[in-house]
Amino acid sequence: MKEVILLTGKDCHLCLEARSLLHALDLNNIDYKEIDIYTKRVYVDKYWDKIPVVLSGDLELFWPFNIEELTKFLY
Repeated sequence: MKEVILLTGKDCHLCLEARSLLHALDLNNIDYKEIDIYTKRVYVDKYWDKIPVVLSGDLELFWPFNIEELTKFLY
């Protein structure tokens, strides 16, 4: 099963938009997790100015992205 992480932050309106895009897709075959960027120092160091970010394995999808780009990234 493919694992996908959405890195978010508190009071991040762009993160809400990214979450909405993810929830609009069929995530049945995907292990989806939403993680606050401040839970791991490595996330803060690498992504603090880039959230929301979608991670899957070694791949990264940075905001801004649309539903088509997200679909292509996930599948």
